[in-house]
Amino acid sequence: MPPVQSSHTHCSLIPVVGIVGGVGAGKSSVVRRITTLKLFVIDADRIGHELLLTSDIRAKLCHVFGEEILDEAGVIARERLAAKVFGASEPQISNRIRLNEILHPAIREEIYRLIKLAPQDADAIILDAALLLEAGWADECDVIIFIDTPLEVRQQRVAANRGWSAEELQRREASQWSLSKKRQLARFIVDNAGSPQSAVNQLTSVLEKTILEHRGVGRQAGSV
Repeated sequence: MPPVQSSHTHCSLIPVVGIVGGVGAGKSSVVRRITTLKLFVIDADRIGHELLLTSDIRAKLCHVFGEEILDEAGVIARERLAAKVFGASEPQISNRIRLNEILHPAIREEIYRLIKLAPQDADAIILDAALLLEAGWADECDVIIFIDTPLEVRQQRVAANRGWSAEELQRREASQWSLSKKRQLARFIVDNAGSPQSAVNQLTSVLEKTILEHRGVGRQAGSV
């Protein structure tokens, strides 16, 4: 598909690359393993977690969901909040919309700020966000890359790293766009079914193409 038309205002020689995939696809892990390029990584999920610690966001969420989302120390307990917003029931869907209305504008503002702060010698800016497409942040990206990881691998990963059951993964994934839709919106697809190094090599190749194209050296669409 044609590349996404970016609206970001950072130096035009530095492409902004959105990384998407299923829950537990290993997006961050693949990006971290790349050592041959200077990447400025913006982790939107980490930004969201940090915002939950701010008094402003905490007050807004408590107003909507009640103080039962707080732990004994008065901090938002993410697992309690997750129980209210992840799932396919009508209350959960409604709660998820309200949560996103509070969090997404603040996350986007921080994404804007970080894009502008990216070092001028960076090869690419990586936007790693679970809800990049759903939240409308794709318009900040020059290219979208989909990390394609088999379900059984993702189940093993979230069980080991997050203690989630297969049912919990399914519940979380039900709150996102379908994998087929994400694939369709991506310009490149990285196959993460093989060895970790294979995925790293594929992503590195795609990023190198994107960087060259962004600097005016031709344009070549497709998947790895």
